[in-house]
Amino acid sequence: MIDLDELKVKIEELTKDYKGFKFDYIDTSTIVVEPWTRLKCQYGCPNYGKTLVCPPYTPKAEEFVGMVNSYKTAILFEISLASIEDDIGGISKIALDIENCCAHFGYYKAFGMGGGPCMVCKSKGEECNLKESDLDECKYPTEARPSGEACGVDIHKTIENKDMTFWELMKRITIISVMVWFYWNSFYIN
Repeated sequence: MIDLDELKVKIEELTKDYKGFKFDYIDTSTIVVEPWTRLKCQYGCPNYGKTLVCPPYTPKAEEFVGMVNSYKTAILFEISLASIEDDIGGISKIALDIENCCAHFGYYKAFGMGGGPCMVCKSKGEECNLKESDLDECKYPTEARPSGEACGVDIHKTIENKDMTFWELMKRITIISVMVWFYWNSFYIN
């Protein structure tokens, strides 16, 4: 296993072509998990219950706290949508690429988190084949990754715990969206 400084170099090499890509390690104790975040999905998101990465199919906050507690270190990353050409599905791909990089260098527990609803099929120019009653037929289950918010992460508080405010973040983003999870994703590694 390489140390975190060496891993940082590997991740920087992997992500060098993404405009505005920044990341930092954070202590998992700074990740805030609250049950209310899933309510935002359940009441207001048209994707609720329609993909494997959306509630109610994602871990509940109470379960997710257990996952977070099984790690010491996470990666919090920021990326401009302009760098992935407005392809939200690209967020999951980047998270999966980083996950695989971490695993390759000895961090076998690595698990990437995507952003927002599943967009894997759309990023491939395909229609999602899932229906609410047939979620086990996902064409790309190994590529789909839930967002932190779908599992209960309060990304606003987590960002504040990193000594940033949500509004400071928004000033730095090339493309502004109310859905901050398109830009910041938690990624558990150690």
